[in-house]
Amino acid sequence: MKSIPYQQFVALLRALGLVLVRTEASHQQWDFPPGAGKRLLRTITIRDKDKDIPMLHMHTNLSTLELSGVVTKEQFNQMLAEQANPKAAKAARKRKDKE
Repeated sequence: MKSIPYQQFVALLRALGLVLVRTEASHQQWDFPPGAGKRLLRTITIRDKDKDIPMLHMHTNLSTLELSGVVTKEQFNQMLAEQANPKAAKAARKRKDKE
């Protein structure tokens, strides 16, 4: 997995139902909203000053999402592909469903 733009990663977090819960210095902490009935094992931490989310941070945050039962790496990659090219992702799903 390579780094992705900050705005794209934030859009994916929001699509998963996460919200910005607090900001400490230059780091944002993301988790499910209070009262959602679920929590991450630890908050997702990103820096809003970064243009791209570094690969190491992506790996760490994706591991947190997977261990918390929110999304698997494969599902996350699929969401990423759909976000980048919705028509191609839809065609790929149709081909997979026919198999």
